[in-house]
Amino acid sequence: MKFQEYPILVALQPYLRKVWAFESRYDVALTDIKTVVPSGHLTLTFTVKGTYSTLVQGRDLFQTRQASLSLIGHQTGPVLLDGGGEVLTVGLSFQPFAAYRFFPFPLQETTNRLVSGEELWGAAAPRLADQLLTLGEPALMAQKLQEFLLEQLRPGRPLEEMARYAVGALLRDRGQLPIHALAQRTGYSQRHLNRLFQEMVGLAPKQFARIVRFKHLLSLPAQGPRVPPVVGSEAFYDQAHFIREFKAFTGHTPQQYAQKDNAFGALFNQLE
Repeated sequence: MKFQEYPILVALQPYLRKVWAFESRYDVALTDIKTVVPSGHLTLTFTVKGTYSTLVQGRDLFQTRQASLSLIGHQTGPVLLDGGGEVLTVGLSFQPFAAYRFFPFPLQETTNRLVSGEELWGAAAPRLADQLLTLGEPALMAQKLQEFLLEQLRPGRPLEEMARYAVGALLRDRGQLPIHALAQRTGYSQRHLNRLFQEMVGLAPKQFARIVRFKHLLSLPAQGPRVPPVVGSEAFYDQAHFIREFKAFTGHTPQQYAQKDNAFGALFNQLE
């Protein structure tokens, strides 16, 4: 299993985080839990080869077929991603405050969903898929996908800079900035900030802050082989809070997660 990053077109650099391809030529080990944790941003994928089944929140199953486009909405809990045999996927991940510029609906409608290309762009989606397949090389597909996306770019909303600022503040403070303090900094009420986040980011600011806090936790070095990072006193109220959050985002307690093999999911977490 491997992934490759590609350059972002200059015109899209304000809106995208990463452009990548993921490839696997082998079946994933049966012992692998294949768990992807919430990332805090949306991802557009083109599945070149293989098929995926995606279990969201332990209840909603989405099937991604070969030669198809999908928008992976914000996830608020663990996702089990299963793909067997030879798979190849090209993907674009968006900046949290910028994805709304490319889609004709409020982003909260994508939460805990996989949205098909046809639902996004109608008949243009299968035409784009055919064009991508003819290119053959993942690098060329990544560029073509970006060129198509650039054609979908919509004018920004007047409050985009405020959304950018608010997202940046939560990222800089690693999700620990209280939402009432964030609202005071922006000069808007918490209710207005919440509505703006759901429409433009796709999550409420409190949900986004929780994800940012947890992603920072996972980025900390482990204390030993297969031992999760210690809970930071500045990030969680106590050990019980830490365990609840860990289980909410991974489906396992820290001790259980440390004992599991998650090589497949870890690669996707790395992409994000």
